[in-house]
Amino acid sequence: MHPIFPMDTQGNINIKPIGHVKSPIKEPQVGGLTDIETDIVLDAAFARLLDGIDDFSHIIVIYWLNRITEYRESCHPQGSEKVPLLGQLATR
Repeated sequence: MHPIFPMDTQGNINIKPIGHVKSPIKEPQVGGLTDIETDIVLDAAFARLLDGIDDFSHIIVIYWLNRITEYRESCHPQGSEKVPLLGQLATR
């Protein structure tokens, strides 16, 4: 399956990662995230897809939350009850 055209003839979408995130954070934590530097590592086979990216101030990163183990419609961001309860997708 081509990574840019992931839909099969039945309309199913297959997701294939083209990179990963490298972060010093290994466990969930509350607060202190603004001081953490995280790298997005693109697989070498896709490096040419970044040609010209230096001319832009922002990028959009689509990611898969592969470590989520339970479904919740809402939560307090970073587990802090000082922050209002939000819909799960509003916390990312």
